Amino acid sequence: MADESSKSSGMTVADRIRQIAAEMTPAEQKITRILFASAMVAGLDTVASLAKRANVSGPSVIRLTSKLGFDSYVDFQRVLRVEMEERSNSPLSLYSRNRNAPKEDLLAKSRDVFAAAMRKSFDRISPAEYNGVVDTLCDLKRTIFLAGGRFTQLIAQMVYLHLFQMRPGIRMIQAGLQTRDDQLLELNAKSALMIFDFRRYQSDSVSFARAAHERGARVLLVTDPWESPIAEFADHVLVAEVTSPSPYDSMVPAFALVEALIAEVMPRLGKEAVNRIEDLEELRTGFEWTEESTRGKRGSGKKKKPRK
Repeated sequence: MADESSKSSGMTVADRIRQIAAEMTPAEQKITRILFASAMVAGLDTVASLAKRANVSGPSVIRLTSKLGFDSYVDFQRVLRVEMEERSNSPLSLYSRNRNAPKEDLLAKSRDVFAAAMRKSFDRISPAEYNGVVDTLCDLKRTIFLAGGRFTQLIAQMVYLHLFQMRPGIRMIQAGLQTRDDQLLELNAKSALMIFDFRRYQSDSVSFARAAHERGARVLLVTDPWESPIAEFADHVLVAEVTSPSPYDSMVPAFALVEALIAEVMPRLGKEAVNRIEDLEELRTGFEWTEESTRGKRGSGKKKKPRK
């Protein structure tokens, strides 16, 4: 059963499910699949309705909510409703909620909020999930594809830029000559998709990840505490807090999390990564600004001839 500390630690229902995953019965696993498939909305049904959807008995539903640390099914639904409200928050709704808050030192508040969010994000990470992501990113037999949403594309791009230096077979999914959907063509059982999806979840990201999963690709999800619907079929899930001093969700914990992944990948790849970075540095020679190259050009009046 989920320990009592989970009630006061800010764990979501999804967190609690993952905490007891190893001890769930087959019937309870069926129920959780329905919950994840519906983005937890099925949990707002009656016990009988949820049991019918999962093809299990009513008592199985009650036993699961008890294992999750809830006193009753009503208590379970109360927590779910709060989570649903949090999940659907937008910058406008968060601003409206906090606009009458007393004035305070925002610099100091930002320091405290970001530090607490990062600590909470790292504390809630499952070592097995984290190591599963690292193992996949270091698997040179797999091509790694990265994708994100409106804002989280920035995180995906940062991971891409780092991994590209360390290993071959790195691809960025983004609109260009081909649509994002067309780029599914190259995803298969020898691929992995690392995707970032935070509230309010994007339907095109969910559809893309599902299609990649159906094509046999391994799916690595980085999401918020309420978890994107992609969590239903993702092979590994990492959760980052989004608490922020502003009306916008923070990406600071997510960036810190991927920085930690990068720190793990580099030594794991070892000589493979070092050799590739050395090659890249050699290719960059002559293309980067240096003070010496600038002094050499002053007053020379000579134009360099292009290489033939």
